Amino acid sequence: MEPDDYFSDEDFEVLSRRVRHEDDRKIFAQVFDSKTLDAIQSLANKGLFEVVEHVISTGKEAHVFIATDVAGKKRAVKIFMGQTTLFKKMNNYIVGDRRFKNLRKDRRNLVVAWTRKEYKNLMLANSAGLPVPLPLGVKENVLVMEFLGEGENAALRLKDIEPTLEELEDYREQIIDFMARLYLAGLVHADLSEYNILVLEGKLYVIDFGQGLLLTHPKAKEFFGRDVFNMANYFSKNGLETEYEEMYAKVKARKEALDKKPKK
Repeated sequence: MEPDDYFSDEDFEVLSRRVRHEDDRKIFAQVFDSKTLDAIQSLANKGLFEVVEHVISTGKEAHVFIATDVAGKKRAVKIFMGQTTLFKKMNNYIVGDRRFKNLRKDRRNLVVAWTRKEYKNLMLANSAGLPVPLPLGVKENVLVMEFLGEGENAALRLKDIEPTLEELEDYREQIIDFMARLYLAGLVHADLSEYNILVLEGKLYVIDFGQGLLLTHPKAKEFFGRDVFNMANYFSKNGLETEYEEMYAKVKARKEALDKKPKK
């Protein structure tokens, strides 16, 4: 059964009120179900946003929309798809996470757990003062976050810009500091790359935390090493030669230096 088969006349009335543009309403009707729309309505009723303006990114896992609240402040609304083809990938990152050990492994519950997992990981990273979007609310497969961008334009991903050598050196230092601080906060991103790093006024912000792992996860150190490798590879292919071992050592040294600082 297609998602739009679940929509009642009342659902389409809510859709027309909450989603401004017709093309985006069509995306909702084609991709999401009535439970998603109920979640949208519930989060809107809490005042997190008023109207979904337009889609800013689409993917196999989720669509991200810009929304505005009654004061005109922008939000990012990330909606995970119940029929995602990444079901097996999600399961691999959920299994072993003590926060979801009693989860029923059907597709809907897994997608909802994945959404909650991104929210929890973002909360943890925010508590550590890291440059990530502030999570504002979650319901079912819908996550509302701080919008990172200028005007109507979302911040560009690192992969979509051509930084100078000087900028690359600065970005590398920012990433080393981020990875060290995230590790000290008890979390590994587990999919860090230029595809999920945003650049806004020279500062890097890391997004897409659904697969993030607590350090207690049996694969946390393996994925930490992969994150280091991905970033070393990014800097090298863009003209700033960076060996994996060199970057790993710098992240470790930064982590140890931060760990020795007196806790406030």
